[in-house]
Amino acid sequence: MIKLIMSDLDNTLLPLYTQEKFVDIWFRDVAEKFREHGLNQAIALNAMNEGCRAMVFNKGDKLNIDVFYEVACERSGYTREELEPVMTDYYTSTFENVREIARENPYATEIARLMREKADHAVIATMPMFPIEACDKRLSWVGLSASMFDLVTTYDYSSSCKPSEKYYAEILDDFGVKPSEALMIGNDVREDMEPCEQLGIETFLVTDHIITHNLPYSRFRQGNYPVLIEYLKSIK
Repeated sequence: MIKLIMSDLDNTLLPLYTQEKFVDIWFRDVAEKFREHGLNQAIALNAMNEGCRAMVFNKGDKLNIDVFYEVACERSGYTREELEPVMTDYYTSTFENVREIARENPYATEIARLMREKADHAVIATMPMFPIEACDKRLSWVGLSASMFDLVTTYDYSSSCKPSEKYYAEILDDFGVKPSEALMIGNDVREDMEPCEQLGIETFLVTDHIITHNLPYSRFRQGNYPVLIEYLKSIK
């Protein structure tokens, strides 16, 4: 029996034109916020970049948000009290500009409905490098909201990142669910499918915006959005 259904966000529920453009817009607008707040753009941007890298390689001893600011402060010489208001300002204002690279997904609301209907718990298992404001905004672009789910993984929740197995194990542990009782929906073979396979979590690979990293993927249950919906309907 499936008790927990997880779904990735970017390029799974929320199609994006390119991940690279996402990063370009992010850095452009964060740099402008640094300027507005009187911080050195070059120094602060380099610190943000290093902080993001540190989150990706977080081994699980600290929350991602704490790792991010620890490294960003060390690299920039600014304090967390100086950097955090800038990031909060950004995520609650001009982060909306990322929407220009988002595509519509007419299947998103039905997938979300089935996630909640077919399991005790529904989780948005997105890369936990953002605050809830950024996640909720991205969900809204496909007609969803964070309040519709039992959990959205954010940088103040998770202490590791994809593709670490610890990232997924932490979610299962918090809900008291065994790997065999969970399902992960995602589009990325390396970040979504392989770690869940190693843990024994059921998987569904969404092929509409698939990212393979040149890895083999034929062994995974897979299909486009309509196939995913039919699969979710079949869950007892």
